[in-house]
Amino acid sequence: MARLIPICGVAEKAPACFLVESGETRLLLDFGEGPPPGRMPDLAAIGQVDAILFSHQHADHIGAVGLSDEIGAPQLFATEIAARALPAEQPVTSFLPLSGTKTILGISVRTGRSGHAPGGVWIHLDIGDGLLYMGDNCTSSLIYAHDAPPQAGTIILDASYGIDDTRLTVGQKTLDEIAAAGPLLLPVVTQGRGPEIALHFARAGIMPSLDDAMRAAIIGLRSECVLPEVRAELAELAKAPSIPSEPAGVMIATPATAEHGAVKTLIEKWKFNYEPQIVFTGYLHPSSPAATLVAEKRARQVRWKIHPSLSENVATVRAAGAHTVLPCFGGNAEMLSAWQDAFGPARVTLDREIAL
Repeated sequence: MARLIPICGVAEKAPACFLVESGETRLLLDFGEGPPPGRMPDLAAIGQVDAILFSHQHADHIGAVGLSDEIGAPQLFATEIAARALPAEQPVTSFLPLSGTKTILGISVRTGRSGHAPGGVWIHLDIGDGLLYMGDNCTSSLIYAHDAPPQAGTIILDASYGIDDTRLTVGQKTLDEIAAAGPLLLPVVTQGRGPEIALHFARAGIMPSLDDAMRAAIIGLRSECVLPEVRAELAELAKAPSIPSEPAGVMIATPATAEHGAVKTLIEKWKFNYEPQIVFTGYLHPSSPAATLVAEKRARQVRWKIHPSLSENVATVRAAGAHTVLPCFGGNAEMLSAWQDAFGPARVTLDREIAL
């Protein structure tokens, strides 16, 4: 008998970590840290495992890898791009394909590009009537390619936005209006929404200025991870100017949390100025400098969608023919009824053990 045991991440913003047992084989799907930094999965609940499969390189999906020896020093698997984020002392056993099939410990594993970040994948395990782990994913990215996942009886779904069905265009329009009012500083994630936001403004005729990390991220985007039609645009975007000494235009810098790097330096310099406007576009943990700036009304938050809306998740569930759905990474238990209405006749569960 095979079973899925969610360790953390079910219907909450928490580290991604899901235990899968099939016969004598025990696998982890992701092993993340935070938010906030320092929050780790319960190692005692995990026990000893044989392998960890990583969906992508963001900290809430790989950040606990330094604790791998405490859960049996398992084999590690990630795409070549995501593997670069792992510590040198913990290299992958072998690479997952961006799109393809690989046998791991006797289990057929199929992967496809997730549309969320370079090198990010969804993971399908040929266990029971199929287990599909969507990781973080997006079907409407301006840049990142997305492969349609296969049929699966059970889906671990990216419900980062709960039951919100807001489209990407809403955030785009709001950012356009803010940018039209004066200089704008956008703290971003390099391996995710940053290049998308930069491309959006370039397409609107406003070539943004970039910090060194953002430029390097755009130059380093592998062609197999991005949509073919944007490759030439990205090459031009990489030539964008550096961030000026005084606020001007749209400025895109890292990191998204404002904890260090170029963003911290710029905010310390301009925090008490009237300009620039500062807008954060992702999740803000309450203890982060970004959240403090928003609370002080020196900055604001406008969501740039890099996770699926409710209707996109419904389409994924329908296409996969799933009978069991586990919503993760957002929302809460109070949304269970709304999720059930949306995903029915599939069963929506928040159970801590699911037979496969």
